[in-house]
Amino acid sequence: MQNQEIVAIYCRLSKEDTDKVHIGDDSESIQNQKLLLIDYAVSNGFLVHNVYVDEDLSGFSDRPAFKQMIKDAADGKFNTIICKHQSRFTRDMELVEKYIHGYFIEWGIRFISLTDNVDTNVKGNKKARQIYGLINEWHSEDLSDNIRAVFKKKMEDGQFLGSFACYGYIKDPNDRHKLTIDEEAAQIVKEIYSLYLDGNGTHTIGHILSQRGVPTPSQYKKNQGLNFENPSAGIYSLKYGVWSANTINKILRNKAYIGTLIQGRERKVSYKSKKTTKVPESEWIVIKNNHPPIIDENQFHKVQKLIDRKRTGYKNNPDNKPSEKSKPHILAGKLLCADCGSTMQRSGLSRNGKTHFLRCRLSAMSKRRECTPHCISQDKIEDAIITKIRGLINDATIGGDAYDIVSSALSIIEQGGDNRPKIEKQLFEVESKIETILRNITMSYADKLNGVISEEDFLDFKKVFEKERQSDVNRKRYLQEELTAIEINKKTFDNMVILLEKYKRVDILTHKIINDFIDTIQIRERDLDTKEQVIIISWMF
Repeated sequence: MQNQEIVAIYCRLSKEDTDKVHIGDDSESIQNQKLLLIDYAVSNGFLVHNVYVDEDLSGFSDRPAFKQMIKDAADGKFNTIICKHQSRFTRDMELVEKYIHGYFIEWGIRFISLTDNVDTNVKGNKKARQIYGLINEWHSEDLSDNIRAVFKKKMEDGQFLGSFACYGYIKDPNDRHKLTIDEEAAQIVKEIYSLYLDGNGTHTIGHILSQRGVPTPSQYKKNQGLNFENPSAGIYSLKYGVWSANTINKILRNKAYIGTLIQGRERKVSYKSKKTTKVPESEWIVIKNNHPPIIDENQFHKVQKLIDRKRTGYKNNPDNKPSEKSKPHILAGKLLCADCGSTMQRSGLSRNGKTHFLRCRLSAMSKRRECTPHCISQDKIEDAIITKIRGLINDATIGGDAYDIVSSALSIIEQGGDNRPKIEKQLFEVESKIETILRNITMSYADKLNGVISEEDFLDFKKVFEKERQSDVNRKRYLQEELTAIEINKKTFDNMVILLEKYKRVDILTHKIINDFIDTIQIRERDLDTKEQVIIISWMF
């Protein structure tokens, strides 16, 4: 071994290099790297120990062939490493110093890269290697910034960049950056929302789906032939098809089901690392009405309100199976104490066992130190609701105040008094301004690469542009929310007219009636003198 050089040949082709390889110009291909390096070894009388190849891997990624080569080098299996260019070995300056100028010297390893004339046996060559190392690292950093900017622009254009669509959607076969509805899974999503609005909790919904043998989202993707892995999915979900409450909750919270695309929630801490960090919600890229919705927006917002109020209307048994004797609390998530804002919870049955009493949760927890009980029977609340709904319907149908309010609101909307044209014009202007800023950043970056401006000037320009762009992005988000609010208001008034016609006669309250009509029900404390207890109903319209 001391008399003959035994060499390891290392070849690498990254994904970005693949994009540069064209027919008739494949000098960077693995095959051509091999031919070039083997020819050099044979011409110089070297004995080839092995050819190590990493394909579709960047110079900063975890490279299996590279790691094996380093191990073999440490074990003394060869005394020379040859690659086409130093950047093929690594673009990381830290690894240049660690291996080429560190361990390789200790292990007696000679390093050669052909096209940039790097050879550790040549004295005075170290400075050139270090300069190449810096240039390669700068190139990687610039490339990373450029790729990140391109991805961000694609996200802002509403292109879906995820590896897998969320449950209920698939990637459009004609455009993998667009989402289209997967009808089979979408039906389950709709059922989950419907079950929740009917008063079922997340554990109960999960049990219903598991008992029916409905594949979990992870199982469903596997069944579709997708190479999908969910590291957070437990064995019960993957092997036994058990729907967890957490899975149900994520589906109920996911704005993708109303057509909103949210991306950019995480970013890499560095172009050298795979580690990611969470991005503040204010910096997420949110595109509304981006793809076909599965869930109606009004239905979605009803669910969000119920979840936010942390409804605790009934309990399940230890096996998470709904007890046959317990029924979902029909008013759960709607009842609030009018004085402290805490939820009203069930506290026991009446003497005849036909109705429940409810009391302020804060009062119960603080043993009346923070609030009074506000105790009231559920029957009394339900009777009051039915009476008020009937009164509302009668008032609307005979031309009362409710009818006038609805008619006036609809008239204003129809006449364009909602400022929609003005807001849409402002939105168009701010979107054009954002595009102009992005073009300016791109042009400044090109000027930096061409030596027209310095790195310092580019960073100063970029800082100013980014500050202005962020202000415009916030303005765009505000205008989009204004348009959404206008649309929701219109739908709300339209829905009110439909509801008034639908529920002309209400005899028995159901979850659907409660969710259609009522936002919150506030219970005041009983008047000590009159013994009356005020019930305040806030309507959904």
